[in-house]
Amino acid sequence: MKSILFNLFILVFFFCNLARADLLKIDGLKFYTVGDDDMPWFDVDEQKDLIDLSNIDCQWSSGKKTKCRIHLSPRYNFPKDSLSIQKEIVRSGRYAWKFINGDGDCGQQKKSDECKTFRERSEVSTLGLKSKNTWFKFSIYIPGNSEFTIPISNTIWQIHSRAGPVNFMFRVGPNGDLLWTDFVNNSFGGSEYYKILDAKYVKDQWNDFVVNIDFVKWPEKGFIKVWANNNLVVNYTGLTNNNLSKQSYMKFGIYKSNINRFNTLHKGNPPKRGDTVVYYDAISIAKKCKDLKLEEEKNSCKKLK
Repeated sequence: MKSILFNLFILVFFFCNLARADLLKIDGLKFYTVGDDDMPWFDVDEQKDLIDLSNIDCQWSSGKKTKCRIHLSPRYNFPKDSLSIQKEIVRSGRYAWKFINGDGDCGQQKKSDECKTFRERSEVSTLGLKSKNTWFKFSIYIPGNSEFTIPISNTIWQIHSRAGPVNFMFRVGPNGDLLWTDFVNNSFGGSEYYKILDAKYVKDQWNDFVVNIDFVKWPEKGFIKVWANNNLVVNYTGLTNNNLSKQSYMKFGIYKSNINRFNTLHKGNPPKRGDTVVYYDAISIAKKCKDLKLEEEKNSCKKLK
């Protein structure tokens, strides 16, 4: 009898996990669960073409080393049709990611309802990274009709901290410039901004980025470097972690915050906002520049000025 009950428990557990993994269906993505975790983990059919995590180690929140994994964000009610794998607009290889986030495209995290906190997002997140000197590669294409509504805060790439606040962001500023936004090195609790690209170069072209960060424990300081199309545009030494978390992880996709500012601007009767559309390709994280394989985009570590 005990054996029958145990086998029944295993079957129920298996099918419950299978059902949770099958709730989301996006062509080219295979969702799965880890134990009783309800995080929307997934693999990509064209993994090496779209995102290469084979040269970096990740870690669970406990600090235990594991292979790098990716999941959707928000955790629950990921906006429908906001992520696809397509081959019409591609930087290298055969496929690229396409994100669309429109008016009201919000969901829920484990401890918050972002629809009630004036946030909208369609993102992919990695596990916590287990490396000190870390290199990131990614290419971004933003169509000319992609809307970044003012005065909403519009983010398209992040280095976040596990169980803590965001550390760094790529933001599209109010004038259309692409900005490196630093939340851990500031004088008054806000953020510091560095221009990555002038507005006239942000849309209707592929832009290649390399980021190199020395992740050190707070309050130690490490180097922070950003290249845009092989040009060094950000270069300084500062904090690379906050005082609440020892783990950093990468997010890419569309994240909008402070949407209440737009509502207030229109006195509680805001017009419908247009869609934000962003393509990503050639994503890689590694411990050494050479392992990013910049040559796939006809770049190289030697070209980084």
